[in-house]
Amino acid sequence: MPDDALAQSTTSSTPAIDLTGRSLGEFQIIRRLGKGGMAEVYLAEQTSLKRQVAIKVLRQEFLSDAAYVKRFQHEATAAGGLNHPNIVQVYSIGEQDGIHYIAQEYVRGGNLKDFLKKKGPLDWPMTAFLLKQVAAALQVAGAAGIVHRDVKPENILLTRKGEAKVADFGLAQLTQGGERVALTQVGVTMGTPLYMSPEQVRGNAVDHRSDLYSFGAMAYHMLAGRPPFRGENAMAVAVQHLNETPEPLRSIRPDLPVGACKLIEKMMAKKPEDRFSDAQAVLNELKALQKQANGKSSGATGTLNTNHPLAKSRRWTANLWKNRSVRQQTTGLIVAAIAVTAAAAAYGWSERIGNPFLTTAPPPPAVAHQSTIDGQYFYAMRNGEDEMAWKAVANYPSTSSGLKDEMPRKVAELRLAIIYLHQDRLAEAEQVFNDFLKARSTDKWKEAHGLAGRAILESLRRQNSQSRLTINELDRLIASGVKLDAKLDPLLREAREKNRERAAP
Repeated sequence: MPDDALAQSTTSSTPAIDLTGRSLGEFQIIRRLGKGGMAEVYLAEQTSLKRQVAIKVLRQEFLSDAAYVKRFQHEATAAGGLNHPNIVQVYSIGEQDGIHYIAQEYVRGGNLKDFLKKKGPLDWPMTAFLLKQVAAALQVAGAAGIVHRDVKPENILLTRKGEAKVADFGLAQLTQGGERVALTQVGVTMGTPLYMSPEQVRGNAVDHRSDLYSFGAMAYHMLAGRPPFRGENAMAVAVQHLNETPEPLRSIRPDLPVGACKLIEKMMAKKPEDRFSDAQAVLNELKALQKQANGKSSGATGTLNTNHPLAKSRRWTANLWKNRSVRQQTTGLIVAAIAVTAAAAAYGWSERIGNPFLTTAPPPPAVAHQSTIDGQYFYAMRNGEDEMAWKAVANYPSTSSGLKDEMPRKVAELRLAIIYLHQDRLAEAEQVFNDFLKARSTDKWKEAHGLAGRAILESLRRQNSQSRLTINELDRLIASGVKLDAKLDPLLREAREKNRERAAP
C-alpha cells in the first residue's frame, strides 16, 4: 500500500505489540503502516502542531541489546542533523515506558521500488529528474560526513508531486571530530546486495563514494528495468559486484543518451577512485546532460549552435557596433542587452525542464483485446497488478462457453479486489466481496473468498471479534476442501495474526 513506503517487509519470531491508539509524548498513534528491519512504523498526529508524522518504534526483540538501541538512536542523530527538501526530515527522538521511537516527516505517496514495479523502465528525462534530487540529498549528507550505506529504491520515497526524498539513514556512518563511528554488528547485513558497493561486500571501510556506486546501481535499475546483477541468493549477487561487469545499458536501451550510460558506468566503477569525486560532481554532470539534450550546448567545446536563439542575438549585437558613434554604441549596448536578456529568458522558458510528474498524464493505453477470455486472462497475468487489464477480463463479453468463462472472470474480480486492498480502496474491495457472498448458496468458491475478504476488511477496521467469527466460518469451508487463491492467502494470514495480537492480554 502507498502508506507503507517507509516500511520494508521482514520476518520476526517475536510478535509485535500494536500501539494504535496510544500516545508517545505529544504523538497520538493513528495506525500501523508496516515494519522494517529494526522498527515498526506508525502514522501518528503531533498534537501540538496538528500535523501527521511517521513514528518509527524500535521492535521489542532489540530492546534488550544496548548495541541495537544505540544504532537506532544513531539513525536519528545521523538524519536529524540534515535539513534538505530531498531528505526525510527527522523531528525528534524519544523514549517512553521502555519504547524507543523516532518521529519523522510523513511522506504521502510510495517509494521508488513500487513506482518501478508499476511503471517498468523509465525514460531518461524522468530518470534524470529523480536522480538530480537524490544526488542533491547525497551531496548534503556527504558534506556532513554521513554515508548512507543503503541507497536503494525502497529508501527513495516519492511524494504525489514526484519529489524524491531519501529515507532511512539507519546504516549510516557518522564522522565526528575526525573519527568515524561504525555500528556494524555481527549478524547484521549492512546494505542491500542488489546495490551494494564492492568495498561493502569485502567489509572494507567505506566513504561517500560507496553511496555513489549504490546510487549508480539504482539508476541502472531505473533505466534497465532490473538491477545490474541477479542471482539465486544474496551471496551470488554480492560476488558479481566484486568481479562482474553488468550488461551495458546501451545494449538494453539503445534509445538512451550515450552520456547517460557513461555517467552510470562511472558511478559503478569497481574502484572508488575511478568514480566521481562526490555527489556534486554527479549532479553537475546530470545538469550538463540535460542542457545538452535541450540543445543548449553543442558538446565539449561549449559553443552555441549557429541556429541557437542566443547565437542569433549575439550576431545581431555584433552588427550594432559597425559604423556607430560612441553615443550610438552606448544606446546600442543598452538595446542589445535588453534583447539578449529577453531572448535568453524566452528560450529558457520554452526549453526548461519541468517536473515530469506534474505534466498532464496521457490517457492510459487501451488494453489489447484478445480473441478469447483465456487469452485475455493470460494477458492480465503477464501485466501483474494492472487494474485495466483485469477489468478487461472481468468485463469480457459473454460467449457460448458459459461456465468455462466463469472461472477466469471470478479470478479477475478477485484480483481487482486485492488491488483495491493494496491501494486502501476498501469500499471498492468490499463491494466485490459482498457480490461474492450474494452467490454463496450456489458457488462455494465465491463464498470462501467473500468470507476471506470480509474477515480481512473487518480486521483492517479493528473489528477483531467479528473478524475471528468470520474466519471460523471460513475455516469450515476450507476444511471441506475449498482452496483459497494464493494471492489472497497472505492477506488473510496477516488478518489472523493481527487478530491474535489484539486479543493478547
